[in-house]
Amino acid sequence: MKKLKLLNLKYVELIGSYEDFPDLIWLCWHGCPLQTMPSGLLMSSLVSIDMSYGHMEKFEAPTVLISLKRLWLKGCDKLVCIYSLYRLPKLEVLILWNCSSLTHLCKSIGDLENLKHLNLEGCTKLWKCVNQPEKRILSKKSLFSLPRSLWWLELINCGTEFNNDVCVTFHAQSFINLFLACNLFEYLPNTIDLKMLRLLNLYCCPNLKSLPCIPSTLEELHIDWCTSLEIVTFQSGRFTLQGFTYECCFKLSEVQGLFKLVPIAKVDETDLGDMQWIKAYEDLKVDLVGDEITKGRIWHTQMLYEYGIRSTYLQGIKNQRLPTYEYTSSNGSLSFRVPFDHGEKRIKGLNVSCIYRAIGSNDRDLWYLFAKISNRSKGLTWVYNPGVYCKPRVEEDVVWLSYWPIGNILDVGDEVSVAIYVQTRMMMASNCGASLVYAHDNEVDEENCDNNNIKEEVIGGDLSEFEVTTRGYYLCRHDLFGSKTLYWLKYIFGDNIHYTDSQGWKKTHQTASSRWLKDHVNTFLKIIELGVGFNSESEIENIEKVVSNLVGVESVATHKEKGKLIVTGYVDPIEVATRLREFDNMEVEILSVKTYIE
Repeated sequence: MKKLKLLNLKYVELIGSYEDFPDLIWLCWHGCPLQTMPSGLLMSSLVSIDMSYGHMEKFEAPTVLISLKRLWLKGCDKLVCIYSLYRLPKLEVLILWNCSSLTHLCKSIGDLENLKHLNLEGCTKLWKCVNQPEKRILSKKSLFSLPRSLWWLELINCGTEFNNDVCVTFHAQSFINLFLACNLFEYLPNTIDLKMLRLLNLYCCPNLKSLPCIPSTLEELHIDWCTSLEIVTFQSGRFTLQGFTYECCFKLSEVQGLFKLVPIAKVDETDLGDMQWIKAYEDLKVDLVGDEITKGRIWHTQMLYEYGIRSTYLQGIKNQRLPTYEYTSSNGSLSFRVPFDHGEKRIKGLNVSCIYRAIGSNDRDLWYLFAKISNRSKGLTWVYNPGVYCKPRVEEDVVWLSYWPIGNILDVGDEVSVAIYVQTRMMMASNCGASLVYAHDNEVDEENCDNNNIKEEVIGGDLSEFEVTTRGYYLCRHDLFGSKTLYWLKYIFGDNIHYTDSQGWKKTHQTASSRWLKDHVNTFLKIIELGVGFNSESEIENIEKVVSNLVGVESVATHKEKGKLIVTGYVDPIEVATRLREFDNMEVEILSVKTYIE
């Protein structure tokens, strides 16, 4: 078969010599029984070699393979050593996925000027190797010197030894896509230069606690299932990510430039202003929904910071006296003119409140709540959809209180309008109120300083990506209405909108880059600690039965005196919490999730 160029073998054994083997371009031999590569099998004409799932223990090209571009050794769990990579000068793709015995990788990998894609997922022993420079291997202390051409690097599930002792150095010509998913480090290895990254995937790093100083050059960040992560900060206050996912981050409370949720009990008094009275409701439980971070938790009264706007919700308040507002309406809208007589006081902003309630079934996943503030005299309009809001219970009021730092655009005589939009036939808004907020004597208004926050995506800063018509801004970070968004924007702003040019509000919830890792999380053993409000002793047996019937659950332990339920298994914590809430309207909160990555 002298003209044979493509050969595909699966789990077969060849007997005889390789001296007269055809001059192949592409060789695929899955399950190859050979422990080393015979010289006759590797010819200079080869462009692609796929020896996945074989018994190979050592890979070394006996001669220069000038044409080879792709080398796949996926799932070769007996492979220990890879030598002489400099003999593969044109190599572009090197896949070593789940080579769990690999300890030696030739340092000449740094000399491969065409290497673009390197996959070391599951190579856990590679990080435990010792420094043996005479064998030209990668070591723990000087682990990576990668070529400038690399743009896709996968270090997924590299084991407990993957930490700040690991030295990863590269000087890329272009931005790199870096995958560090399913690792157990507490902090991102400080040897990684984040400025060289375009995409950073940290999916299911359960011990990761914080992500400080993310550079503005990063385009995509995926931190789903980082169950210990509390805060994400950026080098710039402006939120620039084009793709960002953070599903099941049960402790996350702040993403700088995106949102921050703070319990009222911990809010600084200066942020409360004349709303100090709300401290009396700091222990009030509220049903917060909307954003991924609201899932799996029991919430007490929170302050939401978003676009410079501060919001809070009070649920189920009855027969309570709320503050009196300067301007009121019995429905969901009002208008007023900024008064001439306000002495020497300087206007800081506007307090806005409303009451809304559900008037239909409350079993829908999608609710919407909007506030529209307009300065008609100046032609300025903001429509704000809070990323986190309180889901109303049927026939029970929710009070929405918000503060808007727009004092710098409110002048005497300006006509201001306020309107609250809720879901038609599902909700109703009433008792709209508004009051001007004035600065106290000698108070410095940091919110409206000319040089403060000017580049941030806040009111008074740079909202250009949220502008949908001239001086009209749609402050929303997800495509709530899908194909109907165009009609919604026309309804609110009129026909003259720049819908196709202004989609800054669609920068989050783009999950395509991390969905392929989603199935990984349910392959890991988890110990889930839930806070449960047990209603009676008799229901404990039923609760255990309900949870035990979930697919993947291995054990359930109840601690009634501590109000805790411990679930062990290969199961989604959100699914467990949801199933329990459906059981007799039980109060359930996910307290912690420990993930064991094998």
